[in-house]
Amino acid sequence: MTLQTIYLIRHGEVDGNILVLDREVTATEFNHMVDHVAHEALNARGIAQVQAAVARLAGRSLACLYCSPLLRARQTANILAEGLHLPVIIRDDLYELLPARLPGPPDRRLSLRRAYLRSGLRLLNPFTPDTETALQAFLRIRRAWEAMTTENRADFGVIGHQGIFRLLFLWLKLSPRWTLLHSDTRNGGVSVVACCC
Repeated sequence: MTLQTIYLIRHGEVDGNILVLDREVTATEFNHMVDHVAHEALNARGIAQVQAAVARLAGRSLACLYCSPLLRARQTANILAEGLHLPVIIRDDLYELLPARLPGPPDRRLSLRRAYLRSGLRLLNPFTPDTETALQAFLRIRRAWEAMTTENRADFGVIGHQGIFRLLFLWLKLSPRWTLLHSDTRNGGVSVVACCC
């Protein structure tokens, strides 16, 4: 018997989700992108993806939507809230695990793919001092999950980001209480988690 179902909804597409990874950038250009990733707005395709998610979630008995504070997530939440007639609760702890800035010579050139790879390696190092690491983000999202599921025993939705949801999936696989029924971390995708205990 399922006691609670939680829907994890990834925000709709932003232009930063459709970058050409083979193009070259300088470390300065990459760091500028990192500094502005939190302010990206949904593009037209992203809005359509969220409207499709409204149709997929219609008829579900949700109490509310928890939402990341980033602009793209708030825009997604607003569309969902209007379509599903739900209140939105912004939670700062649902913030995305952002790419790490690249150290070193600012004019160093590398492909965008390689820049993201180096950034990701910095996130995996638990001793990286100038950014939230993957471990810190994992602990943050685990605390957020525990808080949301403790304060709300009804079914609800969470609007967030691919990186955070993937870290959350690791936690759910370790938890005997929760089962990941469906995973979809594409833009506008809906993952489904159930508590069966």
